[in-house]
Amino acid sequence: MEYNKKYKLLGFNRSDTITANVMVLATGKHITIGLQELASSEISDDFNPNELKALYRRLYGDGNTVTAYDLGDRHERSWYAYLILSIALTVIYLLSTVSGVKPILIPVVNFVVPPAIFFYPLSFIFVDIINEFYGLKMARRTILISFISNIVFVTGLWITSLLPSLAEWELNNSYTAFVQSIIAVLFASSAAYLISENINSMILCKIKELTNSRYLFIRVITSNVIASAIDSIIFCTLAFYGVLSMDTIKTMIVSQFIIKLTYALVGVGPIYATRALFRKYINKEITVSRVKEAKACAEV
Repeated sequence: MEYNKKYKLLGFNRSDTITANVMVLATGKHITIGLQELASSEISDDFNPNELKALYRRLYGDGNTVTAYDLGDRHERSWYAYLILSIALTVIYLLSTVSGVKPILIPVVNFVVPPAIFFYPLSFIFVDIINEFYGLKMARRTILISFISNIVFVTGLWITSLLPSLAEWELNNSYTAFVQSIIAVLFASSAAYLISENINSMILCKIKELTNSRYLFIRVITSNVIASAIDSIIFCTLAFYGVLSMDTIKTMIVSQFIIKLTYALVGVGPIYATRALFRKYINKEITVSRVKEAKACAEV
């Protein structure tokens, strides 16, 4: 693996808090960034092993620092929260896969959408929460885990549809047709999910770096709006091209985007609430735990 393609760690500054000096190799520009933000960003992915050791030594050396982004240094309650978020994301994705095969009409607003549209936008909110508190790497791992789970789930359904059925069971043909419909949109949903969720995570991370972790509502809304538009276009085009007319597909794209946009705006509140809960019940305990450990080591 090659290192230092884009960034170079120059050193650290200490005033009230410790910050890192990083050089952007393409331009020679120097940027100053907090240690936690740096550890959770894509910048640290480009560091060589010695630079990473220096970064983590500084990050862990301060007893008041909340080491919220390191894989091996997390409080048990924090891992439970991550596990719940990951399971919730996987369940939403599976539910969206099953319910995404049926277009429905909402006469009041003349929307043509699959029922999945009322569940799927929640995935952007969960990915944003994971990205915010666990970093881009963990968000990508969760996306990959939920994606693999969906593939395994659909594959299992396909295998069950191939098994011989009782002649007296009247639902055999319906069950087979239903499973085949899920398989037909699997490629579309998989492509839309992987592309849109990763774009959502990257945009969120980039805006977080540019704003120095301020203005949460800006990065959440911006990342969700862009990712929702991309997801709607990819899924509707791949899943229903040749099946429905282009006019209907365009209506579906616009309908889905409007609903997802509503979720993006409403979802800012839960993310702010989640951040408050993390600071009060999870990160606080990580800090207390690390201070106690540091004092115990000093006494020894």
